[in-house]
Amino acid sequence: MDIERFKQQHVQILQIIHRMRELAAAGVAENASGLAREIRLMKSKVALHLSIENDILYPRLEKRPDGQIARLAREYREEMTALADGFGRFVERWGAESALGGDPEGFRNDCNTVLKALHRRIQRENTEFYPRVEAL
Repeated sequence: MDIERFKQQHVQILQIIHRMRELAAAGVAENASGLAREIRLMKSKVALHLSIENDILYPRLEKRPDGQIARLAREYREEMTALADGFGRFVERWGAESALGGDPEGFRNDCNTVLKALHRRIQRENTEFYPRVEAL
């Protein structure tokens, strides 16, 4: 199964996370505009990625006769639901420049929690899930 576009989307999301970390390290309030822009960009990238996974990848894999890959696809889809909810709340709270400048430490805390979880998930997909999918 060809999953190159999923892998490329992961690269794009990880690049955004990296830029956000750099901006936050240089000062949340000072870089509020750039951070808000990156959050909005990430929102669109994550939304597209999840939409394609949920509409195409997971349903196909869940119908496969290989019960192990079908189960794994279900687990990944279900796990992503909670992660997506947390990411949605993060975007709602911090997607505006004014919110970032008003609570830099709150942003850093939320950012660490949400972006670490997203980063870990992408790494697990890249190292555990996608190689199994590509082997089909």
